[in-house]
Amino acid sequence: MNNFQYSSLRNALRLLNLFSIEEPELQLEEIASRLEIGQSTAFRLVHTLMVEGFIVRDSSAKSYRLAASVLALGHTLIKKEHLCHLSMDIIEKLAEKTGETAHIAIFQEHQALYLLKIESANPVDLLSHAGRKNPLHCTSTGQVLLAYQEHEIIEQVMERGLASYTAKTITDPRRLKDLLDTIRIKGFAVSREELHEGVVSIAAPVIMSRSKVKASVSIAGPASRINERRIPKLIKQVQQAADEVTRKLQR
Repeated sequence: MNNFQYSSLRNALRLLNLFSIEEPELQLEEIASRLEIGQSTAFRLVHTLMVEGFIVRDSSAKSYRLAASVLALGHTLIKKEHLCHLSMDIIEKLAEKTGETAHIAIFQEHQALYLLKIESANPVDLLSHAGRKNPLHCTSTGQVLLAYQEHEIIEQVMERGLASYTAKTITDPRRLKDLLDTIRIKGFAVSREELHEGVVSIAAPVIMSRSKVKASVSIAGPASRINERRIPKLIKQVQQAADEVTRKLQR
């Protein structure tokens, strides 16, 4: 990054930091003065941030304020940190009890976003880590999160297409809808080699009031360990962990 780009980025971030609860709106002259830059430079920064959806202009007051998307991002980050803090010991215990890698994830932008990953004593190579997003239709985590979304959201996921990752990936919308109905009835999902060959995962929802799903608790491991003999017991352990997270969040 050259000096000009660095300076512009730094000034844009400094501009966003000017807004506060005490001063939710600022005029262009105030922004230029606070940043110690010319008004033409301030105008270019403001215009760029407006185009990208970070700030909005109140034409009647000739002032600027943070856009709802930025405020929502801050709220989302607070919720994520809170969820990780409350669930850490539960997810650690789940990984220890099952001997498999355990996760907690949330629904974000039509994908499953992993917030926390705790490796087991017998780790395997998985496409998951804190901050990673995976498709909804081919992981137990994603299927649980999708099952409890509104009808419009489910349709949007279908319309985006159901990519195939292995021979066992569900790519037919009708089959996926039937699976989501089953998940809502049973309260868990089991994904058998749908995203990775040789990997099986089990997930259960963290259900809040009015059947709203807060998150998904899951485990994943090799098919040789998460086999038909162990799956019933593992389902109960994952559901118990999800219920514990639910109770903690409701306190």
